[in-house]
This record gives sequence, C-alpha cells and structure tokens, in this order.
Amino acid sequence: MKDNRYSRQLLIPEWNQDALKKTCVLVLGVGATGSVVATNLVLSGIGKIILVDYDTIEVSNLNRQLLFREEDVGKNKAYVAKHRLESLNPDVDIIDFGEKMQNISDELKNSVDIIASCLDTFEGRRWANSLALNIRKPMVNGGMFAFMGDIQTILPYDSACFECQPLVSQEKLAQACSPLGEERKEEKNNIEKIALPSISTLSSIIGGLMSQEIIKLILGVGSLVKNYLFYDGLSNSFTELELKRTKDCPLCGEGNKLENSNFMVYEGELVKEILIRLKLIFGLIKPEIIFEGTMLKDNYVIKEKIVKNLFVIDEVLSSPLKLNLEYFEN
Repeated sequence: MKDNRYSRQLLIPEWNQDALKKTCVLVLGVGATGSVVATNLVLSGIGKIILVDYDTIEVSNLNRQLLFREEDVGKNKAYVAKHRLESLNPDVDIIDFGEKMQNISDELKNSVDIIASCLDTFEGRRWANSLALNIRKPMVNGGMFAFMGDIQTILPYDSACFECQPLVSQEKLAQACSPLGEERKEEKNNIEKIALPSISTLSSIIGGLMSQEIIKLILGVGSLVKNYLFYDGLSNSFTELELKRTKDCPLCGEGNKLENSNFMVYEGELVKEILIRLKLIFGLIKPEIIFEGTMLKDNYVIKEKIVKNLFVIDEVLSSPLKLNLEYFEN
C-alpha cells in the first residue's frame, strides 16, 4: 500500500476513507471540545466540516482551546479555527460561520450528515437538539465541568433525544465555560456571571470520545453511546445511565413531533393562556404564535375552530413548531 496521509488508519479492516470523504459534519461551538472534535475530524480526512461560532477569542480560552494562539485574541473563533485547520489538512473543505447558529441557512443545514453539539449553554443544546430532530440527522452531544464530563449520541426518533432524558443538565453544565467574548458581551440577557473551571485534559477526553462516536457513525461500526455516558476524571471511571425515548416527549414523542404537534385548546381561550401552557409543555422560553403570517397578540381570542396554519417560534427551536389544534368540548 502506498504510504499517504491516511495510510495508518487505512490499516484498520473496517475503515472506509471514501465514507469519510463523503460526509459533512456540522460543529456547533468551536471552543474546548469543539476544537478537539474539529481537529480530529480534519486529521482523519472528513470531506466537509462547518464550524459555527460567533464568539471571539479570549485569553482565558487559551488553556484548553487548542486551535487558538495569543495573537488570535479578539478574533472570531470560527474564522481562526478554519485557517488553522486548513494548515493541518488542505484536503478538507472547511466552512466558517461566524454568526449565531440560529442564522444558519437552509442550504447549509441540508448539506449536513452529522451534528456535533459542543455548546456551553443549556438553551444552545436544546436548540441543537431541535435542529437534529428537524433535519433528522444524528447528533453527538458533549459537556464538561472541571474533572467531569458527559456525552450522548442522539438518533432522531429512534433513541432518546435531549428533551426525553430525565437528566436535565446541571446548572453548572448549563452555564458558559469561560468569560464571554466581545460579541456575546453585547447581549446583556445572556451574560453569565460565573466562569466555570475547565482544563485541557478533560476537553481532550470528551472531545476525543465525541470524535470517536462520529467516526463510528460514519463507518457503521461498534456500539453507539445512545445512553448518558458520564466520565469522572478524578477516578478515571465511566458510568452509563440508560435513557429511553419517551412517548410523551414534547419534541419527538408520539403526536408531538416538531413538524406536526397536536395541541388541545378551548374555544374562546386567550393567546396568553395558550402561551403559558406552551411554555410548560414544551419547555419554551418566550414563545410566540403565528397565524396566517401574523403574530398573535396576548389578548387575541380563539373564537373559531382554527385547526391549521398555526406556528410557534422560540429561541430554543431551530424552526417553527407546527400546531394542529384540537378543541376540548365545552
């Protein structure tokens, strides 16, 4: 066999370099774990990788976000990561998207085969989960805090999604892992008051495990971590907790799929009352209802038996949630 960039991995019997070459991975967040995931995939010869991060590089990032240098401080993470990764492997098609992930175009979404969720906020992970369900593509999710970390591989409408699991991220894991970059500082509502402890050893381990899950997905080998895998770095131990897809999951459960969800209302009910229930049932933050292209005001009354063309938007949803209204009998 001719020696080349991939000659050592080609020695693996199950390896299929062509499969990697044909795969596009969307990396949401190019911070600590995102840097590791992106580097591993690029070195392995992934065909296309889309790097999404609108944050800027801070000095405090440099202890673990391996793609950045001191001279990069103040620059966009996705932009810097793209150029550094290109120097590692020019064969890979690398796209940098230095805007909010919610602004990703349909064209980019439709080119994705696998999602890597390397995000540091609970709301961001929920949005990524809804995106995976919407485009029906597998997602590998990872989180970390000091010496602890976790991963989960989500197969939409097959395994438990992020909303199915009872293991809602701890408040610690839902916060940002570092002080916010300049772009995020402009959003006052999203400023995190506490910077969390993070080290490169942990991000390397969790990012490595996430990368391995993605490679396994592409090659169709091994057993995927569809449960919740928790890693304790102080004891070097792994704990796997079983997760089951729940029938009444607000996003992927029966009758509650994102693109078409059944929802009970009373005729004569106010929109503000419906919004309260939407928050509770779907775990939304600030939902708004659109009917026939118009945003319904809080005091709008459901007077007629509207059953179609109702959509809900919210910051944790990657696309509008379509509601099929069903009416309680008075």
